[in-house]
Amino acid sequence: MSNYKPIPLGEYLFRRIKSLGISHILGCPGDFNLTLLDHIYNVDGLSWIGCCNELNGAYAADGYARVRDLPGVLVTTYGVGELSAMNGVAGAYAEHAGFIHIVGNTSRQLQQNKIMIHHTLEANPDHGVYRGMSGPIRSTSAFLDDEATMASEIDRVLFTAIKTRLPVYLFVPTDVVDTPLNAARLETPLDLNLSTRPETEGLIVNKILEAIEKSRKPCILADVLAKRHAATKQTRRLIELAGYPAFSTILGKGLVDETSPLFGGMYNGSMSFPGIKEAVENDADLILNIGPHLTSSNTGAFTRQIPENKLIVLHPHYCSVFGERFEGIHFIPVLGAVLQAFEKDAQKFRKGNTVTRFQNPILDDSTSGPLKQSYIWQRIGRFTKPDDIVFVEVGTSQFGMPDATLAANVQYETQIYWSSIGYTVGATLGALVAARENGHKGRVILVVGDGSLQMSVQEISSYIRNGFTPTIFLINNDGYTIEREIHGPEQQYNDICTSWDHMKMLDFFGGRQKGFKSRSVEARTVEELEEIMGDSEFISNDCIQLCEIYVDKFDVPWILRGQVDAHKARLKVAGEQQKKTWESLVLAGTFV
Repeated sequence: MSNYKPIPLGEYLFRRIKSLGISHILGCPGDFNLTLLDHIYNVDGLSWIGCCNELNGAYAADGYARVRDLPGVLVTTYGVGELSAMNGVAGAYAEHAGFIHIVGNTSRQLQQNKIMIHHTLEANPDHGVYRGMSGPIRSTSAFLDDEATMASEIDRVLFTAIKTRLPVYLFVPTDVVDTPLNAARLETPLDLNLSTRPETEGLIVNKILEAIEKSRKPCILADVLAKRHAATKQTRRLIELAGYPAFSTILGKGLVDETSPLFGGMYNGSMSFPGIKEAVENDADLILNIGPHLTSSNTGAFTRQIPENKLIVLHPHYCSVFGERFEGIHFIPVLGAVLQAFEKDAQKFRKGNTVTRFQNPILDDSTSGPLKQSYIWQRIGRFTKPDDIVFVEVGTSQFGMPDATLAANVQYETQIYWSSIGYTVGATLGALVAARENGHKGRVILVVGDGSLQMSVQEISSYIRNGFTPTIFLINNDGYTIEREIHGPEQQYNDICTSWDHMKMLDFFGGRQKGFKSRSVEARTVEELEEIMGDSEFISNDCIQLCEIYVDKFDVPWILRGQVDAHKARLKVAGEQQKKTWESLVLAGTFV
């Protein structure tokens, strides 16, 4: 007979989550999740962080996952809550920053009887309709309605969250929260081993090592999925042991130590600084590409041109060696084995070629006058210190900050692929929670535009409420400058309310009233920004602080302009081809 007493499902769920190393649950209360939330307080070391709304909560869970290398956990209520979060869930899916979304649902009886309770849509409602809506943006899900499988389903979903780094869903009806489950299962940790076909993995490793031995001038291209799948340390260690030139991408920025003598620069196709595209595509005879994510914005508007016969790819869904592709093989076991071989005998794989560390050219060496985008990004880069965490917002910020050189071991995050404006304000909350869990000593820095800020500004109150002290750089360029560059520079729809007084923002959200020290400063000129950046108190980041930086609304980073021009050129070619097609159809008499 078992000595373990049964425990309620809610407690089982949160204890299992705590066993993964997660110490905070994010979300918003609602009447269909309240009894579930009660069980958080029955788990030692687990705490609740309330968010201002569910969308920001989803952003926060995403940001937590990026910094903590573990899934964030978001709890919302049925219907209104889960739907509000859905954009944030989709962004996490697109960028492999997955988290565990727990939704408190209507009871099984209400569902079976199709009761027209609040948050449903119509008479005789299907209470499961919202679960169907989230289907395309989750890796897996479980609806916990069967006592016989509840515990095993929780375990399966949590494992999938770790393996895929994609969002997963657990739907918890109100009437099952206190269902007794076997606590003995908790004594067995979840098996998080990602190795599925050791023999095939070994074959891939041998092919990679053999190819590296035969190469003359290999390089390493480190990309964002290495970060997302918790392989940052392994990737950096491999770079160190190999001694090859190492390049990052715009999404993978910060993965390669930019102060390292091995740093070859940021490769972004034709949107790279001079010499980088040639070094990767032409000079190297082998490119070890770890964690590629081949989106438009991460490939210089699809101007990446790496020959397949020189390319080795390590990806969460497959591995390939010079075009020979092995589907369903996760790269983590393969990378681990390759690293082990280098640890054993790095000299065997070393090459004689010397590496010259790439240094970003100085784009703007102004010492006075109005601030320009060409100046501010590299200046913020010089402001970074080792071990900082930097979240950079969608818009001109994410296209400008790649010009900056980061200090050693800076974690750099942006959402340039999904590009949901306002993302970083919520994500920074999750980053702050994760940094506190990790005992992180570095600063947390948020770089956000004035337009994006207006989407999710209220979450700054959560920073203050929880005693967090980030540095916020607010880029005030009078509206949606990135949209102005794309289309409609003078159109009213690219304007925002410009009468916000950002210097009073921290006070309004509680930065003074509750005795929580804050600092707000602004800069319109190079001289003013330099004075702020050189201030010892501002550098020490001893409190939450805001630096508002003013730039012209038509001033944009060169990468953004290049991406937009490339996109417009593709559209022009496509339009010309379509015009020729229509003309030929008309001449042929197909259309009258």
